[in-house]
Amino acid sequence: EQQYFTAHASYGYTYNNIQHSLLYKEGFLGQCYRSHKSVLLTSTEEITEQMVTLLPENRLCYDRMRQSLPPPLSMIAVPVELRGKISGIVLLEHYRHHQPFQEKDIPQIEELIGWVSLVVDNMQSCLELKHNKRSYRELLGKFITASEEERKRIAREIHDEVNQLLLSIKVDLEKMESSLPDNLSEEREALKKSEANVNQVFDGLHSMVVSLRPPALDDLGLVQALDWYVQSYSEERGLPITMNVTGLRHRRPAPVVETALYRIVQEALSNITKHAGAASANVSLNFGKSSLKLEIKDNGKGFNPNSLLNTSDNKTSLGLLGMKERAKLCGGNLNIESVPGQGTSIKVEIPIKSYDWGAY
Repeated sequence: EQQYFTAHASYGYTYNNIQHSLLYKEGFLGQCYRSHKSVLLTSTEEITEQMVTLLPENRLCYDRMRQSLPPPLSMIAVPVELRGKISGIVLLEHYRHHQPFQEKDIPQIEELIGWVSLVVDNMQSCLELKHNKRSYRELLGKFITASEEERKRIAREIHDEVNQLLLSIKVDLEKMESSLPDNLSEEREALKKSEANVNQVFDGLHSMVVSLRPPALDDLGLVQALDWYVQSYSEERGLPITMNVTGLRHRRPAPVVETALYRIVQEALSNITKHAGAASANVSLNFGKSSLKLEIKDNGKGFNPNSLLNTSDNKTSLGLLGMKERAKLCGGNLNIESVPGQGTSIKVEIPIKSYDWGAY
């Protein structure tokens, strides 16, 4: 497969919108590429000899690009190296009679091109980093979406299939108990214990379904789902938690945003009960005209957010990073405000333009 030099930028040429390409082995640019060294042409004779070696179409292209310029008197080609490989050639030409390029000019030009190479390399590194971050977020977004869909599928199967099977068993046990003669008291007690076990499994499966994917989140929306979760969690953990909702309660964001905010509240409340030692907490949700804001506050012992987030082997730090990524995936941001001994506030803001609204 043939490889080419392609002109990407130029100054001084008057012929625009032209695709100019040279083979890697063609002309003195090819010589520069093969030798990894700068090449200097100091006379019109040397330049003419090099032009003759070009393919006819490339000579014509070159002549047309500089058709309004006088013949070059000297030329220099300098390789551009990035990460140990030549990624391009800088071509300079001189067409004035005073001060043509000389051997003594090569070190200075090479030093200048070296600085240019560093700038280009930094720019490429930044672009690669942005691309990698974008790819990472895209993959993370797909993973979170797939995870939520799998949660929803498992919850639906438990609710529709396993619960129905248990209900059938429970009905059979009740029938058996009612049909037993009065003198079989031990057998009746055994059936009652079995019924109690089935009821216990029912309760466990219900909690599992809610944990996997609360039906209220899909059926009623974020506000009702959070209201139910906060009350249940408060009663279960013995932690007083208040919830305040302001703004456009008759509207709701896209499902992906509702899911992200619900999971953020789950993670935040879990961290409060495990680590904060708080006496109370508050969850606030504001549906504004320009953004949706969520805040989870506690009056616990607080912490240093920077030091905790920089500890990669800490489960709490991973949970906080996960919350940040969920907010970013929705086009928003998450900030953590905390001071040791003064509690913690987790604030999420998602611009209204980053998601769709729909009626309840």
